[in-house]
Amino acid sequence: MKQAKILDLKFDIHISVGYVYGQAQTPDEVYEMIREADRMLYQSKDNVRNQISGGPSRYN
Repeated sequence: MKQAKILDLKFDIHISVGYVYGQAQTPDEVYEMIREADRMLYQSKDNVRNQISGGPSRYN
């Protein structure tokens, strides 16, 4: 967790990230990669938060 200071206020910053990488060949594959990345995001949130989850797509 990080803290950001804006003016005289302090905010806690929490970031969860999901990603995949690969080479989609069709629009359907692009949409599936987006869905895979979304699943990775929710995996990050479900595990601990403040985490990055991801890896190669099945279209790698």
